[in-house]
Amino acid sequence: MIIKKEGSIRMNILGYMQSTLYLIMNALLYPVMGLLIFLFILMLFISGAFVSEFAFRRKRNQDTGQDSEWLAMKLSNDMSHGRFKEAADKIMAYIKKPYTGNQLTRRFLNALSAQIGKGLDNLDIRIENTLQEYEIEVSRLLDKTRVLVRVGPMLGLMGTLIPMGVALLALSQGDLAQMSNCLIIAFGTTVAGLAIGVLAYVISVVRERWYAEDTKD
Repeated sequence: MIIKKEGSIRMNILGYMQSTLYLIMNALLYPVMGLLIFLFILMLFISGAFVSEFAFRRKRNQDTGQDSEWLAMKLSNDMSHGRFKEAADKIMAYIKKPYTGNQLTRRFLNALSAQIGKGLDNLDIRIENTLQEYEIEVSRLLDKTRVLVRVGPMLGLMGTLIPMGVALLALSQGDLAQMSNCLIIAFGTTVAGLAIGVLAYVISVVRERWYAEDTKD
């Protein structure tokens, strides 16, 4: 009798735990689907901005050519002769040219011009601080897609596994219509999650190279 009671208690506990997990699983399905739809739309906007930046950089490379190298030589010459005001003015003139760079690059050059215009006092430290601030802004921009590289497939996996449990239950009850609906959701969330991850990865890799080249220039 005691053994039977213990077995019954264990079965009841297991049943409660299974019911709780099933409720949690069902409660998470709609938030996961909503997040996937939101992130996919967000990824479309990010992709549009990426394509626009790609076209902008391609046009800039064709039009500006050696401008950045010319500017670097002029700045080095002016600063070596103590002409900090002239060096700052050259940077501002460069910023006003079309296809100089995106807003991030323009803000960095504007801040750099302001620091050079202040003269020689602690110039190395001020330029280093300006460069670090630029790198932080670049990292903050890249973090948006870096997060999506991981989060997209994770949500896709959750969106796959959750309806699969419901589909198995429907199969055991002979409800083929319910099972079909669950499988459609499962495959749809998988595709959406992977698409988000792939797009975010490609954009992250290309932008990292772009901004590394900008920093070098």
